[in-house]
Amino acid sequence: MKKMSALFGLIAIVFGLITIFKIVVDIEIAIGFITMSFGILAIIWTSMAIKSLAVGSSLRKYTTNFLFCLIFILLFSIWHTLSILFGWRESINEIMLYPEYFFITMAFLIFVLTSYQILAIGKEFGFESQAKKIRNLIKEKNNRKQK
Repeated sequence: MKKMSALFGLIAIVFGLITIFKIVVDIEIAIGFITMSFGILAIIWTSMAIKSLAVGSSLRKYTTNFLFCLIFILLFSIWHTLSILFGWRESINEIMLYPEYFFITMAFLIFVLTSYQILAIGKEFGFESQAKKIRNLIKEKNNRKQK
């Protein structure tokens, strides 16, 4: 049953992509619509994931940060596609590009903040030393096999 659902989903995605490229003549706009559709899907799944995680957990916090990044990237994609669709770059002013830069910058800032938080937790719980031990054990095991 799951395989049939996955196959049906894959076929739907392929037909959706073909339809977008047939309806929308400009390739850059078509790619913008595709990017937005995958962005919306990612936001939906991430929202569902947040609801399934324990309130107050670190994983829920990081997933929420990931959701904010996705939202800003989607806003970037929407603004970029609209600027192409309506020709803002040529007709209005280059100042219309600034929201794009703001959205993508905010996404990266949230990624940086979350990465730093994950690094701090890794140092706090000492995962680095455990990872070194595991690497050394694997190296020793491989050396024994080669002999």
